[in-house]
Parts: sequence; structure tokens; C-alpha cells
Amino acid sequence: MSHSPPPPPARRRFGKEKRVRLQRDFRRVYAAKHYAADDTLVINGCENQLPTGSTRLGLSVSRAVGNATIRNRWKRWIREAFRLAYGELPCGFDFVVRPKRGANGGFAAIRSSLPRLTQRVARRIRKAAP
Repeated sequence: MSHSPPPPPARRRFGKEKRVRLQRDFRRVYAAKHYAADDTLVINGCENQLPTGSTRLGLSVSRAVGNATIRNRWKRWIREAFRLAYGELPCGFDFVVRPKRGANGGFAAIRSSLPRLTQRVARRIRKAAP
């Protein structure tokens, strides 16, 4: 008796529509001055006013984090955590995520921090709205 393999999970892609890519969008997020941080990540955010209501991610991983290999690892981990947690994130926001200075967190720490911090930023933005 053989078992058929389980069906593949629905693909949750990290396409261009889910990325903050333009310099003016990064500036808008930073100018809003809404952020949250823990021992692993610092997340800045603002509402994005997109008609689709989708949440977008921007990355800011500086050379202070480490060499190219380490920076790329951080970016991969943050993108994957965003992709996996997309359904848990607040809708209609742009978030710029960076590692906290001196953070040693691995993927598990990023995976748990990202949804919690984005919710915190979204609450602060909604509270500040008129």
C-alpha cells in the first residue's frame, strides 16, 4: 500500500508588489517616525494607501551588520519570515526592517519578532491617526 504525496502548499511568493523598492517610499516610511524594536529587529512603518491594501516589505541591512555573506543571510531570513507570516501581518502598510545593532538572532528569532513588531507599529500608526 503506497501513500500519495501530500499536495504542495499554496505558493506564497515574495513578488515585486510586496516590496518597498523606491527611494521615495523608504523616505516616506522613515519620515512617518513610527517604529518598534526588540533585541533582534527594528521595524519602521507607515500606511501605504495602495488600492490593493497589500502590505509591503523593505530591507535595510547596512555594512555595520557584517560582511556580504552575513548581510545576505539576514536579508534571506527576513524575506522568508515575511513570506511565511504574511497572513498574520496588518494590511495596508509599508514596513522597513533592519537588524538591531549587535543582534545575533537566527531565523527563529526573526520569525517570532516580525509579526509581533509589525502589529505594534500598526497600533501606533492607528493611534496617531486623527
